[in-house]
Amino acid sequence: MEFGGNAVTFSWKSLAAEAALLAGSLLLQQTLVHSIALGSIRPDIPLIALTAVALRRGPVAGLYAGLMLGLVEDIYAINTLGAGALSTCMVGYALGFFEDKVVKSMPATRMLLLGSALLGHDIVYYLAVGFRGEIFWDALLRETVPSAVYTLLVGAAVFYFFARFKSRET
Repeated sequence: MEFGGNAVTFSWKSLAAEAALLAGSLLLQQTLVHSIALGSIRPDIPLIALTAVALRRGPVAGLYAGLMLGLVEDIYAINTLGAGALSTCMVGYALGFFEDKVVKSMPATRMLLLGSALLGHDIVYYLAVGFRGEIFWDALLRETVPSAVYTLLVGAAVFYFFARFKSRET
């Protein structure tokens, strides 16, 4: 497929695989995560999947993937409708600027980007919901930081697994 003179590689197969990854992450978040939660601390599986897609496809794909994830997650949080979609699509768009074609990312860089995405997502979310002052800092320290650490551990395992799987294919 060609747009504006530049050849753009587009594969329906990879698009379907990434859509399945995002849908599967939502399914895992609603089913499996409750059983591996440490109290109220849960990993954010959809954000790990969004990071993988945005780093592979770029800012526009990250924006659309984040918007889709955020809208589906907002169905479960009706009193904060829109805040999840806003924060997730902004994070997907920002992550896309570190696309693999632009920045060759090492595993440590991917983890740094995932950690930044987790913090950025929750900061935008809490501000959109209307948390201010002490409530904002309390939510950030009591919910975001522990969940971010847990998500980083799960994300490291996922990225390691896919890196090993990809190296076997080549």
